[in-house]
Amino acid sequence: MGASQSLPAGSIPETMKRLILVKPDKDMEKVSMEVEEVPVPKPGPGQVLIKVAAAPVNPSDYGVWTRSNPEGFESKPVGHEGCGVVVATGGGFSTMSLLGKKVGFVNLPRGQGSYSEYVTVDAMRGAFVMPDDLPTEAAASFFVNPYTAYGILETAKASGTKAFIHTAAASQLGQMLVKLQSKDTSGIELINIVRRDEQVEILKQLGAKYVINTSEENWKQQLKSLVKDLGASVAFDAVAGEMTGDLLDVVPKKGKVWVYGVLAGNLAGINPINLIYHHKKLEGFLLTRWLMAGGVLRALPRIRSATSVVAAGLQDGWSRTEFKDTSLESMFADFLQLRKDGFTNKKLRIRF
Repeated sequence: MGASQSLPAGSIPETMKRLILVKPDKDMEKVSMEVEEVPVPKPGPGQVLIKVAAAPVNPSDYGVWTRSNPEGFESKPVGHEGCGVVVATGGGFSTMSLLGKKVGFVNLPRGQGSYSEYVTVDAMRGAFVMPDDLPTEAAASFFVNPYTAYGILETAKASGTKAFIHTAAASQLGQMLVKLQSKDTSGIELINIVRRDEQVEILKQLGAKYVINTSEENWKQQLKSLVKDLGASVAFDAVAGEMTGDLLDVVPKKGKVWVYGVLAGNLAGINPINLIYHHKKLEGFLLTRWLMAGGVLRALPRIRSATSVVAAGLQDGWSRTEFKDTSLESMFADFLQLRKDGFTNKKLRIRF
């Protein structure tokens, strides 16, 4: 079944550093983080130990910092994905070929976070081998954004629509979707929604055909015209707030809006008539649920397909992320500064 393996003795220390959330708060300025030193985790059967090279700071990470209940809160490690090199295995058939491989990782066991010098993950569900000639740190954001972009495009195509809408389109994920859609041969069109003139220019330079700027007074009428002309019947919304209701107004009868982010907070302005009489649908989109839909037999080929497309994209550019590097000790201060300056074309990456 395969015995446990590790790189040469002495290459793995006894202890490591990791970043923990000490105190959450609705006011981000009052959130408290600390670096602590703990024992390096040991991989169990079917698991691998990864020496982390880099980990990104995703919206799904920092959303937790303000949503958690501070009353009775117990400090916990933070971070959901990252990349590194497999330096030891806990044995088992699934781990045999992974020692020394560059991997992206997700699905960390409870009690671990990616903002750590070492992590363990299940070899089959958490470690994804990256190309040998790819710099290890380039795979830091291999999962959340690229797989979501791929999942959105595949979901839109499966719906039968001729075009689809995407909000927060100047984000790293939005830019990936523009690049990915431009490579797609199905003919489906993409309508991008942004909120500033400079974001329009960013997407136009990437080759986006259709960009709507919500800072323009008649943006909703522009969107309605495009929806009609291009035959768009579905939308994917990362904003929420009032935007979701606007999208439901714009999509045609029997149209559908998927919400996958809450940048503007809770939903507001939903017209019940759209749901009751116009047969429009509102649903959440969650990457892991999309990947695992239909059970393991259907999920495995879907995951393999997504992985091959994303891995290739890390080399040719569509799934590559633009980073601003930071350290464990400086991460939170750098995050607060970036939050003030704006996240467009910037994402924090912790380098080890």
